[in-house]
Amino acid sequence: MRKFIYTAIAVFFWHWVMAQSGKSDWTVEVSVPGGFYQTGVEVSLLCPECRLYYTTDGTAPVAGRTGQLYKGPISIQSTKALRILAIKGQEKSRIISHTYFIDEPSSTFPVVSITIPPDILFNPSTGLFVKGPNAVDTIMKQPGANFWSKDEFPINAEIFETDGTCVFRSQMGFRLFGGMSRLFPQKSFAIVARDRYGVNRIDYPIFGKSGLKKFKFLVFRNSGSDFGKTHFRDAFMTSLVEKWDMDVQDFRPSHVYINGKYWGIYNIREKINRYFLAAHHDVDKDSLDLLEHRYSRKKGSRGDYLQLLQFMEKNSLVDPVNYARVESEIDVQNFMDYEIAQIYFDNQDAGGNIRYWRPKEPGSRWRWILYDTDWGFGLHEDHAYMNNSLAFHTAADGPGWPNPPWSTFILRHLLDNPEFKRAFINRFADHLNTSFASFDVENRIDWFQRLYEPEMPRHLDRWNLSEERWLAEIEKLRVFARKRPEYVRMHIMEKFDVGKMRDLEVEVDEGGTVKLNGNLLLKPKLFRGVYFEKIPIRLEAVPALGFRFVRWEGAIGNVKSPVLTLTLRDDPTRIRAVFERFDHPLAGKILINEIACNDKEAGDWIELYNQSAETVQLSGWMLTDADNNFMFPNILLPAKGYMVVCEDVESFLKKYPEAYRYVGNLGFGLSKRRERMGLFSSEGALVDSMGYDLAPMDSLFTLNLLLPSLDNGDPENWEVQPGAGTP
Repeated sequence: MRKFIYTAIAVFFWHWVMAQSGKSDWTVEVSVPGGFYQTGVEVSLLCPECRLYYTTDGTAPVAGRTGQLYKGPISIQSTKALRILAIKGQEKSRIISHTYFIDEPSSTFPVVSITIPPDILFNPSTGLFVKGPNAVDTIMKQPGANFWSKDEFPINAEIFETDGTCVFRSQMGFRLFGGMSRLFPQKSFAIVARDRYGVNRIDYPIFGKSGLKKFKFLVFRNSGSDFGKTHFRDAFMTSLVEKWDMDVQDFRPSHVYINGKYWGIYNIREKINRYFLAAHHDVDKDSLDLLEHRYSRKKGSRGDYLQLLQFMEKNSLVDPVNYARVESEIDVQNFMDYEIAQIYFDNQDAGGNIRYWRPKEPGSRWRWILYDTDWGFGLHEDHAYMNNSLAFHTAADGPGWPNPPWSTFILRHLLDNPEFKRAFINRFADHLNTSFASFDVENRIDWFQRLYEPEMPRHLDRWNLSEERWLAEIEKLRVFARKRPEYVRMHIMEKFDVGKMRDLEVEVDEGGTVKLNGNLLLKPKLFRGVYFEKIPIRLEAVPALGFRFVRWEGAIGNVKSPVLTLTLRDDPTRIRAVFERFDHPLAGKILINEIACNDKEAGDWIELYNQSAETVQLSGWMLTDADNNFMFPNILLPAKGYMVVCEDVESFLKKYPEAYRYVGNLGFGLSKRRERMGLFSSEGALVDSMGYDLAPMDSLFTLNLLLPSLDNGDPENWEVQPGAGTP
């Protein structure tokens, strides 16, 4: 984190902060904003007609009781959190907070400051961070301890980005978070935005451009059961499946200060609740069912789920009709992936951390959420990679914890169905060959180590932890990554009648892709994987636009069918998908003839010209650019005729009311700098393609092909025509 030096001498740089009362809006002016400074600062406050009270130890200022009455500049020479209360007449403001980090180390992590009355955390009798007098020490969980509190307390929170900028500052709610990890000295916690604190959302994309833009809750995890070990175990594991069709929490590490004291590295995570689901799935937070554990209700109702369990208990899923009923209520591929991940991870606490949900909509299905995987990847065992987690997750007579029979019930019954069983085995093999491939997983571990390594010394020192142990725990992850796939394959062979392991090699030519088992998309290169002798795999050749599938090489049977079901008799089995270029008979006859890519009034449009002697049915044809495509409806392009494809038909007709042959809406705009466009038939044959690369131009213009007989793939045959064009 860059440090910013502010000099407060004769001229103050005033930072305005809203300090709202319950009845009116007014401001307290803070001369030097909270932030990062190499030396101490002098902070002046101004609020006309106000009495100002402040503290620097986290205590909430209360007139006449706590804090000092402001009389002049406040000298801050070490890292402290300044809390300010303004009173005007009979009204008082919300407490505002500015944290001043004086000569603190630079960092590549964001910094979060929590300002909270110390008594709430450290009071010997009631403090959240202490056991208190009612803890039962003879039981490991220490029931009755203060840190099991579910109470929420008002605090001030500030978030500083890596460049030192304060991106969020407000009152919030604070509560402890987690299960057994509350026993650790560094406690996990959550913050929540509510109207009564001043804001109802944390309006900042803390997880970057790909994450959500605002949050009701944020969780600050001490890495759960992984505290004192890698400190990133759960974040690392869930990152391995972040591209799967399964909900996982976003993640970002941070440094946290509490009342100006360094409190170590916390992993910022999303909180899994109805707000999380509503934000990620665009559903109504008040119209969904969210259950946890066996069938405890978090939100909504559980009646339908209980009926589903009763149906599965009473009806054999060997029957395809019964299986179809279950498949209509459970997203079985999501559930399959969830179980595969837990089994590969060897998550020994999977039976205790189960959440599943569905929107209250017709046809909705139950989906599972992957979270809190800390007990995986050898948390407590050096040789956990050998553990038969498949047997663990399908045991019918497990103990009350960690795998009671109810926690394995659904998977056991689904595996009775032959279709599900085959899909489960092949899908597991797919993931072992890709997401869980040893080389890729070790690379991910290396990435996490590089991310944390510069930041860990402060954290280790804060909690009196060992760097040697930290490195040893990371090495344990690597050993697990290297050895786990082979053991899981052996466990599959022990559980199911799959025959021997077989090596598969699939080579994909340029011009298409291959779908493997409906799960993996193999691109033009050589794919290598391990599958099973008695479990057929399914290959589907998918030609790119402008290409067509020719044949399979190395296969037996109908080698020209794009779909191939293959039993792996040879070791290795080698297959090649062959594609060839596919040009339409009218290629060169139907042309992209004129383009408007900067018409703010009419919207973008593309003109086609049919210079052939036949009328062409365009239904199912595709017009594409690099990222988008438009499919033509049932419409004819006459011989020697023109047609305009409009970004927005209504806008186009306002400007060109006499246009008589047009279609839209395109659904995407065009770049005024560079594009690559293609026109393809309904069979995927190439009809026309062209591209442009232009110098910057702000005025209205169109691109025009000089003559229809010219090659529109040659830039020399186009001209830039100023003005609106002639569609």
